[in-house]
Amino acid sequence: MSDKKLPEHPGKRECGTYLITGNCNLKKRCKYHQPKNITPIEPGLTLNENGLPLRPNKAICPHFSRFGLCKSGPTCKFDHSSSSSRSKL
Repeated sequence: MSDKKLPEHPGKRECGTYLITGNCNLKKRCKYHQPKNITPIEPGLTLNENGLPLRPNKAICPHFSRFGLCKSGPTCKFDHSSSSSRSKL
């Protein structure tokens, strides 16, 4: 919803990041559908450079802290701040 130039691909799977945040890091390169008539689940959610949610008031994601990956992606309920930015808090 925040970027009117995102592609629509009716009939394809909907972009999970777009449904949650209202934006997609891949922009026009995204192969998934970004329906224009949705209200994001968490508008204004900030994502890190890997497209994972930054939730500074939540615990760090256990998978992300161990492996640098998150199997839940943008729907994860934990924080994905880099260790260097967390150490400054």
